[in-house]
Amino acid sequence: MEKMKYKISSRATILLGRESVSKVDGAIIELVKNTYDADATLCFICFDIESDCIYILDNGVGMTKDIIENCWMMIGTDNKRENYKSVKNRIKSGEKGIGRFALDRLGSQCDMYTKSKKEKLIFWRNDWTKFEERGKTINDIEADFTYLDESFEEVIPSAVLKSIANIKEKKEKEHKVNISFETGTLLKISNLRDTWTNREINNIFNSLGFLIPPNEQKEYTIGAQKSFLDPYFIVENEVSEEYDYRLFAEFDGEIFKITLNRNEFDLNQMPKELFKLEEFKEYPYRYEDFENRSIQYEFTIPELMRNKDEKYQDLIRKIGPFKFDYTYMKITLREDTKEDFYYKQISKKRKIWLKQHNGIKIYRDNFLVRPYGDSESDSFDWLGIDARKAENPASVAHPNGNWRVGNRQGQGTIFISRINNDSILDKSSREGIIENNYFRSFREVIKNIISVFERDRAYIARAIKKYKDIISEKDRTKQTGKELADQILKEKKKEESHNNFKQKEQKEQNEQTERVETLAKAVQYFQEEREELISEIKLLRELSTNGLITTSIVHDLKSINAILVNRVDSLKFAIENNNNFLVERCLADLKKNDTFLKSWITVITNQKKDKRKRLKKNLYETVKNTILVLNPILNQKNIKVNIQDDNNEEVFKRIFVSDFESIIYNLIINSIESFEKINLKERIISIKMEANSEFILHYEDNGSGLSDIFKNPYDIFNFGVTSKNDINGEPVGTGLGMYIVASTLREYNAKYNITKHTSGFGLELKFSL
Repeated sequence: MEKMKYKISSRATILLGRESVSKVDGAIIELVKNTYDADATLCFICFDIESDCIYILDNGVGMTKDIIENCWMMIGTDNKRENYKSVKNRIKSGEKGIGRFALDRLGSQCDMYTKSKKEKLIFWRNDWTKFEERGKTINDIEADFTYLDESFEEVIPSAVLKSIANIKEKKEKEHKVNISFETGTLLKISNLRDTWTNREINNIFNSLGFLIPPNEQKEYTIGAQKSFLDPYFIVENEVSEEYDYRLFAEFDGEIFKITLNRNEFDLNQMPKELFKLEEFKEYPYRYEDFENRSIQYEFTIPELMRNKDEKYQDLIRKIGPFKFDYTYMKITLREDTKEDFYYKQISKKRKIWLKQHNGIKIYRDNFLVRPYGDSESDSFDWLGIDARKAENPASVAHPNGNWRVGNRQGQGTIFISRINNDSILDKSSREGIIENNYFRSFREVIKNIISVFERDRAYIARAIKKYKDIISEKDRTKQTGKELADQILKEKKKEESHNNFKQKEQKEQNEQTERVETLAKAVQYFQEEREELISEIKLLRELSTNGLITTSIVHDLKSINAILVNRVDSLKFAIENNNNFLVERCLADLKKNDTFLKSWITVITNQKKDKRKRLKKNLYETVKNTILVLNPILNQKNIKVNIQDDNNEEVFKRIFVSDFESIIYNLIINSIESFEKINLKERIISIKMEANSEFILHYEDNGSGLSDIFKNPYDIFNFGVTSKNDINGEPVGTGLGMYIVASTLREYNAKYNITKHTSGFGLELKFSL
């Protein structure tokens, strides 16, 4: 019997490819994934719309002629299925062998330059319109190919070369990542099929911002340019260091290990009496547990899922190992709620960050699986978090303990792999995951992990409410007692002034006895508790340090103000009388005062710069540069600043420079005021910096220390608290300086500890790196 072979037309091939990669953003992402699979440390995308083309460049391993013919041009190749790990142990994201059709989706022609270590530079060109010619099969389609004598860098457009040189310098300094272009691939896609406007280009870059998780950005960078004339930028997935709760979960196929980090409650404000309640006497709710912040749990599958059925347990096992990180943030904070539950102050920056990053996203082998967690898609709330909350909209302190988080209040990242999680399958369209039993169970697992955090937060809120209710009962009793005391005194006076006052009936006497007993109970409560006066004013977190500096300028200018006009007359008199000594003296005073003013003006103008973008900065240099600006003021006030560090030159952190300036400025302003209160031979501020897993800043002065009116030194971090009063005892200080310091530190989740508050002031600050 004869054999017959199947054939496939070239047109059918291209149509199948276009169906698999149907969206333009999906096409760009497929090509970016290829650069990651090629072990690139940099992928760079540049639009040249005037020339009707797009460039995609990487510094990966490149391709040989054999790889191009037998892998790149092999439709549906299983190369990445068999060789699923790269040299750098990256799990290759593609396995269907149809990703190259992304080129056809973007434009009808593609020029490719690729350089590997084994061969010379290769030039490859393909005209995708050939696939649509009548009567042709896939075997009739050919691409152009040749070797070139140039180096790889010589074929990269000069504007792109300039941009990647800047990225290379930055990344090698920050992360010590080698970015070399000895090998790599450059794609030039032309005769574009879409009309590209700034809006479409921006949408692409926004999609790329979440393409890889933050932890992978040290080893792999995506750079971009909107055109040859536009500046380059790095596409980044930014992490917020401000949070209320942070959860880290890991499943090894049998056990769920969950770490819970609490950061919502202000331990300095939580009274010690609270921890005497039974609810706070055992792990993980003791005082030391709140102090440590981090809580560890382990759950078996039946414990987490509350299902002992063996078949169900086996279903969960077959989901495979995965990791899940989740961050919870309140979007708003009412002042009464803050007081009721001892919440820390929150910044408005978190609302902006959450708007951009909220939702729970899935990453397979460090690449985003769309559209899960995308706020613009129907799959934004793919777990049904909001529907779950709508079913039980209980408050956090509700007795039933069934408080549920809202989808927009959290940001989550799930890490899966096609190797470990082969039961969770991608759709052939690359848009989403097949809805099988494993994926449906996976949803339930993620929601049950989130429940661990929800139960913890609700338990604490209920216990605090119980404590508050007890306190409220005491307050009501005390108020009743006060009213009864007033009434008794009033009746006593009436009785003394009327000698003929008749005895009351026995019933009234019994009522009087009960009132006296209540009064005695109220007095007892007063004796048990210390008297406290709390004054707090609502304040927007965004109150700028610039306002404090401006206020400080007004006070410092008083001594200069008196001579601003007269100094000109003095100089004129000295010149007219040829008094060189007086001229020199006037000029010296002018220079001294002008240098002082220049220093303050520099501080103010620095504050006005656009510093809204969080940048990677050397913390040692940031602190030293801040002190340098203030040196003229410090010199005039005879203050010596000693700065020490451990010679670590690689202490980088993503910060807003204005935040660190605000911390240093306010600490120094407080030291200056402290020095003015006592006579010292030397006024010394010591700053010591060290770094390992944390950046630690030790600040200390030898001034007067804190006023003895502060029973609790940490009260200085509360809004409106000041020790500066006028002769009538009325507060004249703003009470803003240390409040701004504390609120800024909270934004970075930094720890602060007062190390000295008498005969000087010391503060230790710790920032995670």
